[in-house]
Amino acid sequence: MSEEYDEEVVEWLKRSREQIGELEEVLVAPDGEIIDGKHRLRAYPGWKTKVVQVDSINKIVQRIHRNIHRKLSKAETKEAIVQLALALERQGTPKELLIDELKKYLPFSEDYIRSLLPSRFKREYRKKEKPAVKILTEPTVAEKPVVVKEEKPKYYICPVCASKLVLKGDVLVAVS
Repeated sequence: MSEEYDEEVVEWLKRSREQIGELEEVLVAPDGEIIDGKHRLRAYPGWKTKVVQVDSINKIVQRIHRNIHRKLSKAETKEAIVQLALALERQGTPKELLIDELKKYLPFSEDYIRSLLPSRFKREYRKKEKPAVKILTEPTVAEKPVVVKEEKPKYYICPVCASKLVLKGDVLVAVS
């Protein structure tokens, strides 16, 4: 991921370390790449670190999940998703399965992943089209026997004049 820092967070981490010490270690991959804690290291280069055994895919997945609470910017999230897509491609994931594979690793919706992923990684995505002609397997209305139930009318009494009323459609009509 790019070396962008939120300097306000770096200042908070400096003060936090002075007040109560180092609560979380910086996680580093065996190749030296920082998985989680670049702001902590910027606040204090000697921050305690821990080497974590991860492969190229899990290094990226760990970084994304460990920073969800920090609400990564859309640009940072996009960069991480692209890195993960590239790593999955290198491992042989076909283009048409890439988004399904990304969904296995990421907590984001398919729509969000799609919105951030460059078009070169996306499979053709078409919504199922409705057929132009509906094939009827049941008898049509003309073929079905029509059963009409006769309902007894429900009568109402007008509260003003006490005349008898019946409901016809949406209108109360006086009964003659």
